[in-house]
Amino acid sequence: MFRRHATLVALVALSPLASAQPVALSEPPASGECFRYSVELDLAGKMFITQENAKQTVRLEAKARHVFGERTLTVADGLPARSARHYEDAVASAAVDVEKLSRALPADRRLIVAVRSSEGPFCFSPAGPLTRDELDLVTEHFNPQCLAGLLPGKAVSVGDTWPIGPVAAQAACQFDGLVKHTLTGKLTSVADGKARFTVEGAAEGIEHGAKVSLAITATGVFDLTAKRIVELSWKQKDDRDQGPVAPASQVDATVTLKRVPLAETPKELADAALAAVPRGDVPSTMTLLRHADPKGNYSLVYARDWHVTGQTDQHLVLRLLDKGEFVAQATVALWKKTEPGKHTPADEFKKAVASAPGWTATRVLEDQETTTTDGRWLYRIVAEGKMEELPVVQGFHLLAGAGGDQVAVTFAMKPEKVKAVGPRDKELVNAIAFSAKK
Repeated sequence: MFRRHATLVALVALSPLASAQPVALSEPPASGECFRYSVELDLAGKMFITQENAKQTVRLEAKARHVFGERTLTVADGLPARSARHYEDAVASAAVDVEKLSRALPADRRLIVAVRSSEGPFCFSPAGPLTRDELDLVTEHFNPQCLAGLLPGKAVSVGDTWPIGPVAAQAACQFDGLVKHTLTGKLTSVADGKARFTVEGAAEGIEHGAKVSLAITATGVFDLTAKRIVELSWKQKDDRDQGPVAPASQVDATVTLKRVPLAETPKELADAALAAVPRGDVPSTMTLLRHADPKGNYSLVYARDWHVTGQTDQHLVLRLLDKGEFVAQATVALWKKTEPGKHTPADEFKKAVASAPGWTATRVLEDQETTTTDGRWLYRIVAEGKMEELPVVQGFHLLAGAGGDQVAVTFAMKPEKVKAVGPRDKELVNAIAFSAKK
């Protein structure tokens, strides 16, 4: 009886020691490895919009689901730096006040390359230009390239903590630039071959030129046999300032991620399927975005430095950002159609420009009839002046197609931003293509 009691005492005494044994939480990434991910987002909060000097609060709700296979192509700073993803599913829906929006990835853009860099996440499709909505859909979900960096990279015991490195923090928060953070990991339990850990803290960074502050509480599961993170629940309170291309907002977001290591490379990510993926620098043609006028009047393939900030049946508004700084605004407007082979006289367009509400020209810098790179007629007038008493430089363009279709493109910028814009206004106008109509 005594021996039996002593055995029980020994087992009880040894139990805490066993659970306190350090476990290795490390998964060095390697090129060629593949995983399958399921990532779901649930978001709720509000946006703050200023109209006529009055601040309005708008309800915001969103849900998204992404299912994809991912193959690591290159590694840098201890994390995947370039990955190929094939999306089985990529959908998002949002309710902004009473308006409902939905987005989905088309079948011919399911292969995406994700690049992680010090300037934030960068995604492109080897098959051709994405729309801005498609780009947001594949760029703005939780970036699994950060996962290895959420671990300590060494053996730790229950209760131990570790700092999250800045590279992993920026990737996890999806910042274009990281300002500061206090994210810290902690091992909370080890049982049944699984190590559970948390990541908590705050982070501050820049996204699309706006300051973003995050408060993060996350829990993860590390499979000790597979030596991989297999689950993650990431919750964040997101407070964003007004930016040059998006309003201020406050939201609560929850991401649920599940991850399965794949023993074999899926055929969608095999070498043959990735033949068009560049190994070095990404060609500029693969970074372009595409836009189609809702009524099919024209289309546009443009540099992603331009961000669509407004759209109606008659107008398209874009803003140009240079390293997060607002540089210029462009407005594309449908102009009255003429007979095929003709265009509005330059003098008539010039008079219309001069009478624009709130605009007073003080000095004309350019005034010429010219042609685009493909020979279409173009009238361009650039002038210094004032818009509602503020100094501004505006460029007015009237572009005519062979079928009589016309658009007017207006660029507005502060005088000190003219050099920063450079030739990008001309490039945007040249990129407009009129639809071929029967």
